[in-house]
Amino acid sequence: MAEGAEQYERIPAAVAAVIGNRRGKLDGLGKSGAQVVLFEDYVLKIRPENDWDTEDTKILRWLEGKVPAPRVAAHAVQDGQDWLLMTRVRGWELCKPEIMNRPTLLLDCMAEALHTLWAIPAAECPFERTVADTLAHAEATILAGKFDASDCEPETFGPGGFKDPKALLDWLKENLPPQDRVVTHGDFCLPNLFTDGKRFTGFIDVGKAGAGDRWTDLALGWRSLKHNSDGHYGKVYPKINPDDLFRAAGIEKNEEKLRYYILLDELN
Repeated sequence: MAEGAEQYERIPAAVAAVIGNRRGKLDGLGKSGAQVVLFEDYVLKIRPENDWDTEDTKILRWLEGKVPAPRVAAHAVQDGQDWLLMTRVRGWELCKPEIMNRPTLLLDCMAEALHTLWAIPAAECPFERTVADTLAHAEATILAGKFDASDCEPETFGPGGFKDPKALLDWLKENLPPQDRVVTHGDFCLPNLFTDGKRFTGFIDVGKAGAGDRWTDLALGWRSLKHNSDGHYGKVYPKINPDDLFRAAGIEKNEEKLRYYILLDELN
């Protein structure tokens, strides 16, 4: 199937029927913890059964026909592993240098992606992504001593920031802003958005999608623009101003909500 995936001796019949003799390659870009195998026309995700991110199979099926996203080609659970085979979104991730060097295209694609989601009536979405649920999940992780702060912004904890994750959790509980419910992606960052060089072509990694606050995606999109342009990942793109996302999306910048949803993501 792919070099490095030899530990999987038996491929589920439903998956094998689709990929046949295709050869794929392992993808190391994502952070989900799943093993991802890329084929020319499909993407295969292999992860433990009932893992935190296996909800994406149901979400993808619900999103089909509503937004450009992978289509479920096959799904199976076998020997404690969840196998999800999806069609592959065409184009390039928005974080690619050739796209980052075209700020107008970049921002237009992000705005189109947001409005594509917002066009779906939130009341019809069967997947809830409430702040209360997010905070409850974070609290359980913190109380179990499993919270990992290694991927947090350097200013979140310590001098000038919060004392510890519990202090941040308490602040988030006490300062919940008014909700503006729309359908959200939940992980709205540049590697999860694609373009063909002319317009937005699709989403990937929709496992956190659902009805939530509009600023969930706006905040994570703003932060992703900032990190991908300010040298955080090694390269600087001086022509990109993260605040231009709000202009492109037709939304007035709200500093309080921006800060709140970035801090909320720190606990997840």
